Amino acid sequence: MEYSTQDSLDQIEFLLSASTRGIHLLFDKDHLRETLQSPIDAQEYFTFENLNRVQDILTEMIQLPTFSEKIKYLQSLDPNHYELLIRTYFNIVENTVLESHPHQH
Repeated sequence: MEYSTQDSLDQIEFLLSASTRGIHLLFDKDHLRETLQSPIDAQEYFTFENLNRVQDILTEMIQLPTFSEKIKYLQSLDPNHYELLIRTYFNIVENTVLESHPHQH
C-alpha cells in the first residue's frame, strides 16, 4: 500500500497534534524519560546531517501501514538514531506548541 504525500503529511500532523496534547503514540514513556532527562547542546546536536537522517527515518516510518509496524520499525533503530529521532521529534513538538501560543507570559 502506497501513501500519497498528502496522506503522509496528514499522518505527521496527527502525530504532532497528539503529542502537543501529551499523547505520544510512537514512543515508550521509559525511553522518552531516559532520553530527555539528559540535556544536550541543540546547536551541535541538530546538524544538517542529523536532520537529514531523521527525515529519512520518518519517511521510511510513514510508509508503513499500521501504527504497530511504525513503532516496531522505530524500536529497531540503533540506539543513537532512536535517540536522535526522539530529540528531534520533541524539538518539533515544542516549537509547534510555542508557535500556537505566541503570547506567553
